[in-house]
Amino acid sequence: MKLTRREFVKANAAAAAAAAAGITLPAGKALAARDASIRWDKAPCRFCGTGCSVLVGTRNGRVVATQGDPDAPVNKGLNCIKGYFLSKIMYGKDRLTTPLLRKRNGKFDKEGDFEPVSWDEAFDIMAEKWKAAIRRSMEENKGKPVEQLTSRVGMFGSGQWTVWEGYAASKLYKAGFRSNNIDPNARHCMASAVGAFIRGFGSDEPMGCYDDLENADVFVLWGSNMAEMHPILWSRLTDTRLTKPGCEVHVLSTYENRCFELADNPIVFVPQTDLAILNYIANYIIQNKAYNEEFIKKHVNFNQATTDIGYGLRPEHPLEKKAKNPGVGKFHKISFEEYAKSVEPYTLEYVSELSGVPKDKLERLAKVYADPDRKVMSLWTMGFNQHTRGVWVNGLLYNVHLLMGKISEPGNSPFSLTGQPSACGTAREVGTFAHRLPADYVVKKKSHRDLAEKIWKLPEGTIPGKVGYHAVLQNRMLKDGKLNAYWVMCNNN
Repeated sequence: MKLTRREFVKANAAAAAAAAAGITLPAGKALAARDASIRWDKAPCRFCGTGCSVLVGTRNGRVVATQGDPDAPVNKGLNCIKGYFLSKIMYGKDRLTTPLLRKRNGKFDKEGDFEPVSWDEAFDIMAEKWKAAIRRSMEENKGKPVEQLTSRVGMFGSGQWTVWEGYAASKLYKAGFRSNNIDPNARHCMASAVGAFIRGFGSDEPMGCYDDLENADVFVLWGSNMAEMHPILWSRLTDTRLTKPGCEVHVLSTYENRCFELADNPIVFVPQTDLAILNYIANYIIQNKAYNEEFIKKHVNFNQATTDIGYGLRPEHPLEKKAKNPGVGKFHKISFEEYAKSVEPYTLEYVSELSGVPKDKLERLAKVYADPDRKVMSLWTMGFNQHTRGVWVNGLLYNVHLLMGKISEPGNSPFSLTGQPSACGTAREVGTFAHRLPADYVVKKKSHRDLAEKIWKLPEGTIPGKVGYHAVLQNRMLKDGKLNAYWVMCNNN
């Protein structure tokens, strides 16, 4: 951004006049008025999953300043401290600037010490190891149908990837290496949310939006420390709470955090008992006949999930042996009356004793959900999604919103907050999961594989039809020697 001295003086005067009048100038002009030697460009903040826009100032090819983009609808000129200082990562003293390879006596050795090497040498070693693992896979797959193909190469990707990087990685592995052993770190944080989205709605992604932060009457946080983890969204929520008459904030957590400072109804509960609290709210709605009968008839089906399903551990683990239905995800249809009967045991007295939460706090929470005239936005992050029963707890919250019809309208939404900048776009939408293809397609369905092969111009039967190793299973397969070449990118496993 170059300015003459005259243009700089004019811009500076205009900025001062605008500030005095209480109005803002377009971002570029205001910034130019401050320092003509700095070039300003827009970029997305890559720290968390909010999606803030930042203005990055560079001079002589080096970042010298950052600030929030005042024209961005998400952060409206704000940045949190993490966003402001993100660029400092580029200049950290411990940042790697060259490949490191474990060597002993001048040769690659897994037991050796790290030594700086050229990119060519690093890629030569990678190619050698990948070729060996792929050759072994090809030998093992001889005569197997496409639904039984396995692979000894894998990749652990990231919600920090750009969409383009994730798409390229997905295509490289599934179409190039014929391996579905690619999974992102979003498996650890968002798999529960995805499972509940697919099970509940048949489609992956939340049905609310940030505009609900200005339209809701009540905010309920379930295991989400927005004040510190999503500070920009918290600032918008706080603004609504402080300026909208009658607005309430309810915060549920297993420990007190910064969000409790704003809470009208702070709730600390015994770990895992949020499941019971949600069933109590559903029971309260039904017992008081507050549910939206018309909405339920038009839009809601009821299903019973399988219980006692274990914890996804190795089959020989005592907890898996003890489970009656380990790994079973099937469910069957039930009626509204049967559903109502299933939540009957979750009375105020029982859940209060179980959770350690006083009765008046639980009842106050249930009443805001049951009030048809109050718009409720429920927000959660890892408190739900890294739960031992993450899919269940997501689904139970959807039950509450669906009973009231408080969903998919301004101010009424169950909203799963993601933690990474592209856990949705890169991890899910372009198919970097072990079971997925781009556009919410899956590897197990032949029709889905056929379309991907057509778009990628591949021979029929190229993409394996067997689900690959997910992130947790990848670690087990590395330990068991069944995964021999492994690429970790954009995260720290």
